Amino acid sequence: MANIDDLRQRLEVLEATVAGLARSLRILQEAVLREDLAPEPEQPPISPTPASDQPTTVPDRPSQQPAPVSAPETPPPLRPVSAPKTDWLQNWELWLNRLGIGLLLLGIAFLFKYAIDLGWLTDGVLVAIGLLMATGLIALGWRLQQRAIFSQFLQGGGLATYYITGFAAYQLLEIVSMAIAFPLMVAVTLAAFFLALRQNRAIFSVIGTLGGLATPFLLYEGSGSPLALAAYTFVIVAGSWGIYAYKGWRSLLWSSFWLGWLVLSIAVNAFNATGLAPWFLQAILGLTWLGFTVLPPWYQWGDRDRASLPHGQALALFNPLITLSLSAVVWNWSATTVGAIFIAFGALYLVTSLLWRRIPPSWRWVYSLTGLLLILAGIIYRYHSNPLILAPLAIEGLILHYLAQYYRSAALQTIAHVWWGILTVVMAARFLILAAGTPPLLNREFITDLIVMAAGLGSTRFLAATTRPVYWVFGYALTLGWIQHELASFGTGAATLLWGLFGVGLLVYGLRRDVSGVRIVALITLVITIIRLFIIDLINLAPAWRVLLFMGFGLIFLVLSYFFRALWRHPPAESSRISENTAPVEPEKES
Repeated sequence: MANIDDLRQRLEVLEATVAGLARSLRILQEAVLREDLAPEPEQPPISPTPASDQPTTVPDRPSQQPAPVSAPETPPPLRPVSAPKTDWLQNWELWLNRLGIGLLLLGIAFLFKYAIDLGWLTDGVLVAIGLLMATGLIALGWRLQQRAIFSQFLQGGGLATYYITGFAAYQLLEIVSMAIAFPLMVAVTLAAFFLALRQNRAIFSVIGTLGGLATPFLLYEGSGSPLALAAYTFVIVAGSWGIYAYKGWRSLLWSSFWLGWLVLSIAVNAFNATGLAPWFLQAILGLTWLGFTVLPPWYQWGDRDRASLPHGQALALFNPLITLSLSAVVWNWSATTVGAIFIAFGALYLVTSLLWRRIPPSWRWVYSLTGLLLILAGIIYRYHSNPLILAPLAIEGLILHYLAQYYRSAALQTIAHVWWGILTVVMAARFLILAAGTPPLLNREFITDLIVMAAGLGSTRFLAATTRPVYWVFGYALTLGWIQHELASFGTGAATLLWGLFGVGLLVYGLRRDVSGVRIVALITLVITIIRLFIIDLINLAPAWRVLLFMGFGLIFLVLSYFFRALWRHPPAESSRISENTAPVEPEKES
């Protein structure tokens, strides 16, 4: 009896432990499901559940049965949280701030002009007023940081006022020298960067980048050194890189990229490539390319900022194109040299993206696409007047479809479809407008067309089952146009005959394999062939060829009609189903 009582006590302890664990699990489920709702009211504390490894006092009542453990309650369904409505008051405040600061800056500019025209104030007093107003706006905005939008516009207007005052003091009033105006502008740029980091406001960094890059032009005197301009631009862009690496502001990345390359392009166009100086300018272009290539994927490494991923990827497509184009201007490369260098760099991008596994997966397809675009630009530069240019472009389209499947990228798949759509339009225009090469079937254009259509057929291997028929239809239509284009010199009957043979071949294939789509295309081809036979060939062909063509097609159609049912084989599933339905039923044996 003692053993039975001890066993019963153990069972009661185990059941009590299971009940406590069920209650705890129910509480955790409710907390996880309701974490995005309003906080729940405090619940009474739950009595601790005795653990299995601690002694538990159980009343000595052998006849008492433990209470049944109730199943955890299903939490009530959560109501969807409605999206916050647009705060129209905040929008009005934003636009009023923009309008107010814009009008204030215009008023400051008009005040300078009006005071200069009337001679009311001396030049030094006007500059002092501008500096005081800029300082007051920044101080007031700093003071009112709790009003985020209002403070942001006040301080941004103060920074702009500093730039305007420096420009007026140097260019219009001519009361300060370059040695004073340039450091003042640089100090304003540094102040903008400081405010951006101190208050976590991206707009100040954009203002600093814009003002810093505009400083050489605001203080321009009609002459200057392109190398100095390029070096100064690189310093400002490098400063924006440091802030982006720390904060990851997309607006700063876009501003520094486009404005930086714009100023560098001005420096390159004003540069005269003589002596050893081109190496210095080329080094700046290379470092700028390297920074914009490495920085965005480095910041987004490990999916730290998925939202900014498309922005950095978009810049990666333009970065090498701009760099190589400016390098071609620096070194005065010929079109042939430019094309070869573009193709070499494109191949380097493509091979590196496929083989170097340390590149983030979300960026590898971007660099593959960049390589293909560089190769495309190189082909256009080098072979723009060569009729064989369509062949390598078609091979690139095939590679695009392969990479889209390799990376499982919908973006690459869309680009590949657009690529082949453009090639299809170009090929159709060639067949309709240009004459075929000579001699027929033995010319460079014929070989180019073969390569293009073979690449298009190969691309269907990497397509989904729903998209592949579209490529087949357009490819088949281009094939018919290509036959007409190449055989035009032999007369209209040659193309009609080959069209008819194509249709008959497709019909036989569709009947033997029981493919309804192929049969439909074959019948459409035969109908078009008959229409062509009566509208074009009946008028243009010589009597002898007209008789042979009509009689030949008549005999072909008669033979097809005779063997039509014999050629049509049912699929295995249908055949087995028919055999099952028509199989004889054995009579039941008597017991």
